[in-house]
Amino acid sequence: MIKSDLGRDGRRLASSLLLALVIVLGTVLPVTTATDRPEALKPTVILISLDGFRFDYLSRFKPPTLTAMARSGVRARWLIPSFPALTFPNHYTIATGLYPQAHGIVGNEIYDPILDARFSSHDSKAVQDGRWWGGQPIWVTAEKEGQHAACFFFPGCEAEISHTRAADWFPYDERVPNEKRVATVLSWLDRPPATRPTFVALYFGDVDEAGHDSSPESDAVAEAVARVDRAVGQLVEGLKQRGIYDSVNLIVVSDHGMATIRAQDVIVLDDSFDPKDAKQVLWGAQLTQIFPREGQTRAVYEKLSRDRLKHARCYLKTDLPARFHYQNSERIAPIVCLADEGWRIFSRKQYESAGSGGKIATRLIGGHGYDNQLRSMRATFIAHGPAFKTGIVVAPFANVNIYGVITRILQLNPAPNDGDPAVARRLLRQPAAK
Repeated sequence: MIKSDLGRDGRRLASSLLLALVIVLGTVLPVTTATDRPEALKPTVILISLDGFRFDYLSRFKPPTLTAMARSGVRARWLIPSFPALTFPNHYTIATGLYPQAHGIVGNEIYDPILDARFSSHDSKAVQDGRWWGGQPIWVTAEKEGQHAACFFFPGCEAEISHTRAADWFPYDERVPNEKRVATVLSWLDRPPATRPTFVALYFGDVDEAGHDSSPESDAVAEAVARVDRAVGQLVEGLKQRGIYDSVNLIVVSDHGMATIRAQDVIVLDDSFDPKDAKQVLWGAQLTQIFPREGQTRAVYEKLSRDRLKHARCYLKTDLPARFHYQNSERIAPIVCLADEGWRIFSRKQYESAGSGGKIATRLIGGHGYDNQLRSMRATFIAHGPAFKTGIVVAPFANVNIYGVITRILQLNPAPNDGDPAVARRLLRQPAAK
């Protein structure tokens, strides 16, 4: 584990050296413990995130490894993401079983009026600051109950939460190849029982990146699906070589789907209000949050309402649909503007800096963060292993339920969460709570 008293640069250097060492050892050392003694393996879960893997990609592209897992294990018709359908809020909901309003990661960009501070998913200092991360993620639950957890890139794993981190974690680096991520996970499972993790998180971003750049209908997405399927196949093959494929529980999830966007379909929101009347504006393409200056909330909202925006709707926080579970947090702005599917919200400055859409008007791209019940936002859930039922497809369920499923498999006492225990009973053979 990387020591907390190192400086930021020191932590990054140490983690890079540790990663290189783990990869080398995982490549050259013989497979022993897990392979020769699979009966010694404690209940184990590997949670695999395929960012942006829309629910219909499985049937459209027929990736062989994932298709085989879905046929022999459990698949949901689709997984319902939490609102907003963005990467950081949904990964952390999967990890904690809490809606974003409860765990505090209410967007990829956040303003906290109490801290008077901003969070960005691209800011490593903020990402590693435990003040932002509420609730109890599954790796903390495991560590607090004496089990070992390991994360290879999963939002939240870089921060110390409740004075606890996973035993193994690395600062996010998109340049690390998928093959090295898988090799490292397999090396963790080769450890002796005393230090072997029972919970592992593994993240792949290929499909999300391709969907953003080229739209969900593109050949680039098909190629990205094939790449992540090969990575999962490498993991499956490594587990089989160790004789533990049928002893480990694999859960494959995505955080959200992806919608097609015509680049010229833009709402210029500050044509309808004066940003000077706001203390903070978080310019999200699909979800923009406005924190008006004191006493200005009603005036700003009325300006936005008078303009009768086409292709977007602005809400007072108190009027957001209850099904969003997106009201009870100081980090949710007093005014929230949500774009219609396929549209993006820009400021005038952003719009003009993009050349008024002229350069890219003919190219389809992709986006997410819309209403979480849209078909295009539906996510994926596939599970395989000794804890799961076999050969079934279950009705869609919300991603707040995954935390409870994992705690049952690992026989952990769950922290307070928003999940429904009935979901575990639908998925698991004998869901025995601790």
